[in-house]
Amino acid sequence: AYKGPCEVAASPDGKRLYVVENDARAVAVVSVAKGKVVRTIPLPSEPTGVCASPDGKSAYVTCGVAKGLLCVVDSTSCKVTAKLPGGLSPRGPTVSHDGKTAYVCNRFDNNVSVVDLVAKKEVERVNALREPFDSAITPDGRTLFETNHLPNDRADSYDVACEVTCIDTSTFQTKQIRMCNGDTNLSGVCISPDGKYGYVVSVLARYQMPRTQLERGWAATSALSIIDAQKREYVNTVLLDDIDLGAANPYDVATSADGSTLYVSHAGTHEVSVIDVKSMLDKLFALPPDKAALEAMRTTAKDEDQPIFQSSRTAEDVPNDLA
Repeated sequence: AYKGPCEVAASPDGKRLYVVENDARAVAVVSVAKGKVVRTIPLPSEPTGVCASPDGKSAYVTCGVAKGLLCVVDSTSCKVTAKLPGGLSPRGPTVSHDGKTAYVCNRFDNNVSVVDLVAKKEVERVNALREPFDSAITPDGRTLFETNHLPNDRADSYDVACEVTCIDTSTFQTKQIRMCNGDTNLSGVCISPDGKYGYVVSVLARYQMPRTQLERGWAATSALSIIDAQKREYVNTVLLDDIDLGAANPYDVATSADGSTLYVSHAGTHEVSVIDVKSMLDKLFALPPDKAALEAMRTTAKDEDQPIFQSSRTAEDVPNDLA
């Protein structure tokens, strides 16, 4: 009776959806035109993630925990044509733009498998940090961004945060991008179609605040972080909550084909946030980076030229700005 849908991927032509049914141990194929399930594909174990090949001929599904698998599904016959061994609790698969390579996050092995889809075998394991959860590749295919679900720091440190692992797809060298202090439960990631920005969603824990109230984000806030994908650097973190309405448990993030809109799914409130990317970035980049830059701007600008900021006066204020 319980299907447990938890992930979805669209075919390149947009005509069908592959919906991961974790409890049913299956993938449902949904016809977009008909608006209904047209095929159900049984799997050997609980599926955790799915992606489609660039040519639309295959779908790739991660399955299992201790005996992880990457299942290859033929989109015409809707049958599993290959079962490739994976790591411990594989998830978050991504396929290269030429369709020859798959990248799989092995959550509890703390690494990423590189799978040659032509030879149908794993060719490399790249170290991540802690619980790699999801992945996305840049339009030029040079960099894979992978989210680490939990921080890899001491719990009593002053700065505790998750990091995003950047993997060079030619050399497999890695670089870590540290998120905002308190960032945890880093989950979904996507890359803008122009390759300029990466977007990741998480919960921003207010672990240094006294637990005297839950209202107004004193315990945790829901967050979207922006990464400069070309420089492989952290930009800023914006909050998804309203002052009196939390957007709980952001789980995944996707961009429209033209990059103008972001969609964030909220597992805790059964909602989707729809974000105007240009407006968000314009607001962010209009802010001075810190208080020193703000004071310099105030002293040099004329009154009539003084920009009017809202509650965030500097870029440093943004991760704490519920307004």
